[in-house]
Amino acid sequence: MAQQYVVIGMGRLGTSIARTLASMGHSVLGLDADESRIERLSGQMPDEVQLLHVADATKKNVLRDLGVEQFDGAVVTLGRQPDAVILATLMLKELGVPLVFARARDALDARILEKVGADYVVQPEREVGELVARRIVSPGTLDYLELGEDEALVEMTIPEKWIGKALSDLHLYRKSGLTILAHKSKGQGGTIPKGDKVFREGDVLVIGGPKEALNKFEPYRV
Repeated sequence: MAQQYVVIGMGRLGTSIARTLASMGHSVLGLDADESRIERLSGQMPDEVQLLHVADATKKNVLRDLGVEQFDGAVVTLGRQPDAVILATLMLKELGVPLVFARARDALDARILEKVGADYVVQPEREVGELVARRIVSPGTLDYLELGEDEALVEMTIPEKWIGKALSDLHLYRKSGLTILAHKSKGQGGTIPKGDKVFREGDVLVIGGPKEALNKFEPYRV
């Protein structure tokens, strides 16, 4: 079912989010204070994305006049204006927008955004940095997701030294405190592996556990 979203801040991140939402069949209202940016993007965006120059999207009356309370969700991506992100997030929540994603510059901004009501807080630079670092250390890492302050998940290709071994042979939890939560073979959907599952080349695993344990986990080291 198509939904409506407002994206405040049409920089690279906001533009990418708007394009992706449009490709999924949703309607997007993109707001930005830079009129030249709006003009530049106007001929490049899908029909589902409406662009609008708004001098100050942190003012409640401006957002109310745009009818944002009728939208299904909002994304605030004013990367260089942390105070504006916080204020816009607060105004959106006070107007009753049910789902607000906000971009944080650092951990302090993230905590403040959570306090003012952001439903989801993202730190793109930190998250990309962590993923790149993990790929440097463990080249088979496909994705990394934090679950709160202490837990995380990593998606990874099967290490060569695990090929041909059964899950029960790895003793992964005893050795590292980590658990294989899901397994996917080529051409098949994901499953929860049993102890007798023998891993093959090309398999993909989702492993979860404490962040500290994942930081020490180096399955590709020979």
